[in-house]
Amino acid sequence: MVAAFFDVDGTLTATNVLMPLIWLQRENLPRHRYWLWLCKLICHLPIYLVADQIDRSIFVTLFFRQYAGIPSEKARQWFWENFENSLKPRVYNDALREIQWHCERNHQIVLVTGGADFTVAPLAQWLNADLLAAKLEEVDGKFTGRLVGKPLIGVGKADAIKTYAGEKGIDLQASYAYGDSVSDAPMLECVGNPVAVNPDRKLRRLAMERGWRIVQWR
Repeated sequence: MVAAFFDVDGTLTATNVLMPLIWLQRENLPRHRYWLWLCKLICHLPIYLVADQIDRSIFVTLFFRQYAGIPSEKARQWFWENFENSLKPRVYNDALREIQWHCERNHQIVLVTGGADFTVAPLAQWLNADLLAAKLEEVDGKFTGRLVGKPLIGVGKADAIKTYAGEKGIDLQASYAYGDSVSDAPMLECVGNPVAVNPDRKLRRLAMERGWRIVQWR
């Protein structure tokens, strides 16, 4: 069986890891509390940027602490109810055409993201895709801000893909992977058909050196 593995933020959609949390807090916090929370988030951005430059998995681990105290079921419900006007409009049309191409060949579509699973579950269902995503710990019906397991970043994505392939009987050499960041390189190296989508400078250079396909999606 052949699979097509898609990173989400920046590859499949015009989003980043911050956006789902901002959407959620904007809708669920009182106006004055939302603006106070947003100011605090902005104050943390330099720390997040430095962490991202050092190791993206460190950034993700720090960032997910922002979910601490949020009722988990309420968050899940919000993303399901608001998919049509939040994430769906940000899916690249070119990505949908590529997915259609894979579906016509009976390839399994798999979303692979370091983002929280509940933020992209509606997208996975809409695309009839399997989902490999981060899971947040829950205690007494609320997120603790801690990850369950390792971040799905870098080698973590590659490991998740290899485990999935082993369980599902996927031929990785015949399969495809799509990513936009150099942190996706281990994921792209897993397959026989890597594709750099809207690549950052480092990934573009790597893709050119290795002869990988490079595309610009809108």
